Amino acid sequence: MMKIITTPMCEDVLKISGLSDYKVVKPNEIKNADIAILLSETKSDIPKLSIKLNTYTQIYESILKIQNEFNTKTDIEKINRIKNLIDENYEKKDNRKNTKVKVYSNFLKDTIIDMGFTISDSEYEYTIIPDYMDIDVKEKNVIIVPSHKNVPTDIIERIKNRYELLERKLCTRQ
Repeated sequence: MMKIITTPMCEDVLKISGLSDYKVVKPNEIKNADIAILLSETKSDIPKLSIKLNTYTQIYESILKIQNEFNTKTDIEKINRIKNLIDENYEKKDNRKNTKVKVYSNFLKDTIIDMGFTISDSEYEYTIIPDYMDIDVKEKNVIIVPSHKNVPTDIIERIKNRYELLERKLCTRQ
């Protein structure tokens, strides 16, 4: 029997992928396993299957990656919900491309690009930072996006909330 570990941030995707035999550990406890399913930026001394969970598309691709690696059956209802969210987001992209934003983290860059906004270091209208960054941003129109704290544990709801927050703040001109 293969010993698989993951972190709390990744567990939802394992469940949706149909993987049931794994152990959830804190990031500093990643050891003693045959393979770890971890966020791509998480360092590991044991073999790892890297996944990304910043956008609907990344969630979908990560689910398929796990399904293919471990020959599991996905939660059809949740995978269809993710497909619908990908389609809804895609339909709105053209309306967003004229909004220029400056972004201070890689995970938010993935989200902003997926949503169709334009990232720029000059002539931007908004500055987007994650809640864990302690930087002194002097610009107006700063949007602080929840990352790990004060977010739903359900991965789909977490991403949906992030997209809705950015949509509400960036698409409602004052």
